[in-house]
Amino acid sequence: MDATELIKTFVILVTVIDPIGNIPVYISLTSNRTDEEHKSIALKTSFSAVLLLATSFLFGKYIIGFFGIKMSAFKLIGGIFLVYISFTLLSNAKSSYLFANEEIDEKEDIAWMPLTFPLFIGPAALSIVIIQSDEISTGLERMIILSEFVVIGFLIWITLKLSKLILNSLGKTGTKFIHQIMGLLLGSLAIGMIADELKILLPGLS
Repeated sequence: MDATELIKTFVILVTVIDPIGNIPVYISLTSNRTDEEHKSIALKTSFSAVLLLATSFLFGKYIIGFFGIKMSAFKLIGGIFLVYISFTLLSNAKSSYLFANEEIDEKEDIAWMPLTFPLFIGPAALSIVIIQSDEISTGLERMIILSEFVVIGFLIWITLKLSKLILNSLGKTGTKFIHQIMGLLLGSLAIGMIADELKILLPGLS
């Protein structure tokens, strides 16, 4: 895997996780929490996100193999799912907003669920890291990707910590613009992924 692929993995993950786009949901879920609780939730969520990404990256492909699923088929489904995510970003209809309407106990620890999973690290993000784990060939590449997870955890932490400031600065128009740019980028990458896997599964297309 070359440097371009490593960068592409990071860009796709950030786009799918969408820290800025999930700010309204986070604020809604934590509206009655104290400042200390906000700090604790932000830290726990970022740490849990790194842990979940790393665990899926290290062990996910073995779970796929255990169930007899071909990696090419898994990659194809993952690409299709990413196209769906890009559509929700472009249409500003991200399904995670549904979490804002759920009733959650004020004393409940929401850092792991629903914030880490499935709000930030959902099925799409987990699919991406499992796919990438099958494509690495050296220990250095593995360390680079694990380091990317740490950077993503930091991005989630700083975004949640500054959530109100970011939301007030961007407003609805700014948030929608970011959604659409990320949707276009993700859709383009996902279509490329689908095309590559179709060539493997259906050699006659190449």
